[in-house]
Amino acid sequence: MKPKKGKSLDVQKFGGVDNLGKVELHGHEHEAASIETQSKTKLEDDQGFGDAAIVRCFTFGINLKAFQDANPTKQDLFNHHIRGIEVMLWRDGMRLMTDVAPQITLDMKAMQYRIFVGARPAKGYILKEIPQTLSQIVHG
Repeated sequence: MKPKKGKSLDVQKFGGVDNLGKVELHGHEHEAASIETQSKTKLEDDQGFGDAAIVRCFTFGINLKAFQDANPTKQDLFNHHIRGIEVMLWRDGMRLMTDVAPQITLDMKAMQYRIFVGARPAKGYILKEIPQTLSQIVHG
């Protein structure tokens, strides 16, 4: 994939999903993965101030031949899809949060990858859902 000119965000350099392979636990074999992210805000400290933030996930199928020929990086994948992601967010009354780095996870077993982005309601758009703090999301 050739990089597109124009707007670009840097893909998150840390975190994501790392497949660790098979692990045996109590006589049963399981697929293991490590999922990591970082935050400057502790869950308990989130008081719910500020604008609402939305996390959106976009799933794309892997074209194995294109992956083998171009060997794209996560940044290349994001740059290839940024315009389409912005259009989908716009249709839903949202805009991309440029202050939050997107994250990409690859799932070679399912032959797909997911791009997670932060979004905010566009000016004049009213959220239908009630915003929740990080603690409310995690603890239900």
